[in-house]
Amino acid sequence: MVNVAGRSRGCATCRKRRVKCDQSLPECLRCLNMGLQCPGARTDAFFVHTVIPNTSLRDSSAALITIKTKSPRSNVINLSPLPGPQPSRAAAFDQLFVSHFIDFFFGPVKPSSPMPGGTSRTWLHELPSFLASPYLSPVQCSIRAASMLSYGTAVGDVSIKTEACRWYMRALQGLRFLLSHEYSSSPEGAVCAAVMLIHFETSAGTSPKAWQKHVKGAASLLEAQGPERCRSGFMHQIFSHLRLQTFVAAMAENELHPFASPEWTTTPFEIHHKLIFDKLVDILFAVQRCLSVANRLIAPQVGDARQLTTELGILIQDARFQIQQWRSECMFYASQKGEQGDQEKSVLTAEGDATTSLDTHDFMLPFTDVPTAALISLYDAANVIVLRLMHLVSPTAASYDARVRQHTQSILSAHDIISATSGSMAARGSTMMVQQLKIAALWSSSSQQRAVAVSILEGYQKGGFAGISAPSSEYFADVAAHILLNYSVE
Repeated sequence: MVNVAGRSRGCATCRKRRVKCDQSLPECLRCLNMGLQCPGARTDAFFVHTVIPNTSLRDSSAALITIKTKSPRSNVINLSPLPGPQPSRAAAFDQLFVSHFIDFFFGPVKPSSPMPGGTSRTWLHELPSFLASPYLSPVQCSIRAASMLSYGTAVGDVSIKTEACRWYMRALQGLRFLLSHEYSSSPEGAVCAAVMLIHFETSAGTSPKAWQKHVKGAASLLEAQGPERCRSGFMHQIFSHLRLQTFVAAMAENELHPFASPEWTTTPFEIHHKLIFDKLVDILFAVQRCLSVANRLIAPQVGDARQLTTELGILIQDARFQIQQWRSECMFYASQKGEQGDQEKSVLTAEGDATTSLDTHDFMLPFTDVPTAALISLYDAANVIVLRLMHLVSPTAASYDARVRQHTQSILSAHDIISATSGSMAARGSTMMVQQLKIAALWSSSSQQRAVAVSILEGYQKGGFAGISAPSSEYFADVAAHILLNYSVE
């Protein structure tokens, strides 16, 4: 009989011990708590050898798998032998979930060869080694939580997503216990656990801005290790990945993050030189330094306004120089054959003195695919803020407002390209666009563009980014409002 009522679907270990199994996957919680090997709950059909009565079967479609042989004397039904003890399926489930998580993370841009100035190996490739440990740890629980949620969401399986939430709670409890004690034995595992919890929360959104708390926790763990510890290996890989997230979290709280300091923007890259993306994050931190000073400058009772204005002017010049340098180095990965000519023209303009150009298009960078659109929109967002901040230090700042509108339109166009794309990369690209749209909604010199960005953000108010996409005082909104009020161009 198949799946007979009353037959336990619990794991073999619990059935042998005659205890109730919670049937968790890939291993049940009872076995994990007892430190026992668990093959996992039975998820497939199983068969019970019974004597079949002469009466007709109620369901002729439910039949035993048999091997029927003929002999000269009689008909004999030989049942296939029952399988012996099976190895744990936890590793197979983990491999499935983690492989999907990595594929979803990279999408079509998964690195297959060493990148210029870097390596094809990332922190994601270390996840299987963390799972291989025979001892259950917070990092294992967090990897399972995030990867199972990603897989369960993709296939629409509520049971897998529910199981992911159970692993998330176990990861939280384990990480809290770990951080309350000396954890010098494995800082890599603690940081990885915190980062995987970030990815869980950006999708699940179990509580408002929970992802920000995990970003703070992961960053604090890296800060405790120091920038020298992040120069190579897994710690360098995870630091490079975390930097953009720390920028976003700090912008959401109108703060200047420690990673924006000179020691954190230089020392971790002494062995592995910065990639084009790393340099873009440097620009974002340079913009954040400008915003921090501007926030002090507009305070009601500021005593050193002249000094702060001078400091802000220097920081703006530095940020603009980095932006121009990045633009001249920027490399595009064209998805269409005819795009190469436009790219070469853009690079040639950048290599000249672009600051003397009267055409606002000379400062724009083209894009036609999701990864490039998300990347270039960060460049556009940095330009929008820096050029708007020029009003606080330069009497000719109004001449840049046309460029501000052009960069804002580029952000909106990037969103259009991503929203018109189907598949997992589109979903990931939409998540990556939240911060750029937030900047457009607060900092554009065009009221129409601000309204469009706000309208788009209203549709983003779900999952882990609900808090950041809602209207608020984030992203140094007070500074943006001050400039709009005192330097109106409409």
